[in-house]
Amino acid sequence: MKNVKLLCAAGTSTTVLAGKVQEAADRLGLEMKVSAAALTSLEEAAKDADLLLLTPQVEFKLDVVKMSCPDKKIAVLPAEAFASMDTEAIIAQINRELA
Repeated sequence: MKNVKLLCAAGTSTTVLAGKVQEAADRLGLEMKVSAAALTSLEEAAKDADLLLLTPQVEFKLDVVKMSCPDKKIAVLPAEAFASMDTEAIIAQINRELA
């Protein structure tokens, strides 16, 4: 099972997005757990994550996250996919990053 954490500033809209991505993954029969976490809880969120996806509003913290989690795969969600809650694009990105 792939464990993906969407990292954001506070978690409100990203929690909704994570739920939608999880629903889409379930419909597609993908073994994937998608959840949201605030960047302030990075250490805890990263523990069991296979992929950390930063939302566009915290992209400026990418270097900090990479230094804090050197053994993790880390990427940034495209602003368009985040804003439109494009679950297909996000799942495609997850699959590319974890391939």
